Amino acid sequence: MTRIQNYFNGVADKIASSSIISSTADHRPDIGANRENIVRDFLIHHLPRRLSASLGGQVISHYGRESSQVDVIVSNDLGVRFDENEKTFFTTESVAGAITVKSSLNKATLIDSLTNLSTIPEPSTEVLGFKIFRPGSVEAFLERHPSLYVFAYDGIGGEMCLTHIRDFYNNRPDIPWRRYPKGIIVNRKYMIRFFRNEIRTSTGLLVPKDSFFLMTLEESMRGYPFVQLLNDLSSYTDWLNHMSFDIHHYFNAGFGLSNA
Repeated sequence: MTRIQNYFNGVADKIASSSIISSTADHRPDIGANRENIVRDFLIHHLPRRLSASLGGQVISHYGRESSQVDVIVSNDLGVRFDENEKTFFTTESVAGAITVKSSLNKATLIDSLTNLSTIPEPSTEVLGFKIFRPGSVEAFLERHPSLYVFAYDGIGGEMCLTHIRDFYNNRPDIPWRRYPKGIIVNRKYMIRFFRNEIRTSTGLLVPKDSFFLMTLEESMRGYPFVQLLNDLSSYTDWLNHMSFDIHHYFNAGFGLSNA
């Protein structure tokens, strides 16, 4: 086993152990908050320095849409901050990723997670732009970001989870694929990935475009979902040096002023 493999397998085990400790809290809300802290702390210890992980908050747009409360939000270092309150909010153009955290994943908590992520507003091209890049850069960026995830410490079997996911989106054609999670992780058990493009797995299996794929985790691969999560979030930094962010649209809209 390689050093990286050993490291992330150890991370998966540490997170599982931390979850057990968190469950000894007296109050159920404290248990949930403790488990969100575990995921936030993992990200703080591993994300590139230009990205920050924060607990709880809403994602807002300058045109008036607001998301539901999101457990963990990853944001860039360009957008302004609104940190006077413990539960803060984030401009949608500054969000690199969002993660819902569940103690146990079942049909109800899965649907709650998928619905929650679907409420994140679409970034505005009036606010977000790219210097030097050719036309179409923003669209290419929005096809890849933000990275949305569901993370659970335990839960139903992978096949059942996959069935519930497919049923949910079949019944909710109003949700754009940009608001589908890139991954649903049940720690040390399985990961379900959403693929926009057709791919062939390492075992030769062809996965059609725009479909979910279940990866059951072997013991030696139990830490792999954390690698994939970090890979998706970290790829955001490739765009940062070329990104422009016009926050005055938010300030003007907030005070009823024109952006002209």
